[in-house]
Amino acid sequence: MPTPEKPPYLGLLNAISLAETSAGVYLRAWADATDDADLACTLRFVAARESSHGEVFCRRLNELGFDVKPKHDPAAEKRLAKLANPKIADIDKLPGRSEEDEDPFAEIRTNLAEGVYDPMTANLLNWYITEEYDSGRRLREAYACVRSKANGNGKTNGHALPSANLPSADAEAIMACMTAGFTGLEKSLEKLAKAVK
Repeated sequence: MPTPEKPPYLGLLNAISLAETSAGVYLRAWADATDDADLACTLRFVAARESSHGEVFCRRLNELGFDVKPKHDPAAEKRLAKLANPKIADIDKLPGRSEEDEDPFAEIRTNLAEGVYDPMTANLLNWYITEEYDSGRRLREAYACVRSKANGNGKTNGHALPSANLPSADAEAIMACMTAGFTGLEKSLEKLAKAVK
């Protein structure tokens, strides 16, 4: 078999496959360590997506005639140990806000517009970016809830918060409505489970 022509974006596909696979592991470890059911649900949903992305980009590399090249991440074990530790509060596992606001796909979108990628890879990248934006939105919402809960308890990182940082009356009312809604949903599910039995 002749050696396939190496596309200039092969490194990008390799990096995405590695990063997404790792993200799936990290988020799943965090989901298994938290006692926040809503956060765990979001983390597991996004973790499944990330793991899937890792596999799909690995497959695309194979289709182009190449294999994923592993790359050692010296911070991986420390990062995983922190996220998997149930004794570390969720608030202390959140990324910095600047990390949440970054758009890591700006250059890829520019290259897509300029026709840099082959058609199949371009379709894959468009699908991937769409899912990543949605996953990012879901995670930001989940992280906001973690911050609200930490503030609502009057603590963050184990320290008492000044009253100025507590939620407003409106925010508390909204949270109370949400809680009531979840309670009603739980009761409905319990009734349904009993009826099925």
